[in-house]
Amino acid sequence: MKACFEALGNQFVARKEKDFYIPFLKLEKIGQQILFQKIILFLNNGKVKIGRPYLKNLYILAEVIGHRKEKKIIVFKKKRRKGYKLKKGHRQKMTKIKIISIVKKIRHGT
Repeated sequence: MKACFEALGNQFVARKEKDFYIPFLKLEKIGQQILFQKIILFLNNGKVKIGRPYLKNLYILAEVIGHRKEKKIIVFKKKRRKGYKLKKGHRQKMTKIKIISIVKKIRHGT
């Protein structure tokens, strides 16, 4: 069972019990559960469901495992014969999540 979902402007492929990194979620604490509702594609036993743009009645439940920073990227700018040099570094913050389940929503009262 796989699902492709959208979070923070990026698309990710999720499998149950797998963990991976997504862009930093600053309000989420370690151990907290997150609900992703923007499911783009769902694959189960060879059957494919494609959302237009998103699938309804389906969500992904994930748990925050931790936070970290990526490897440093060096940005170096130079203009020759002008005496201009600029060196900066950047480390992207990431959040590690673990997919708990891919579940259909249960309608109350039906």
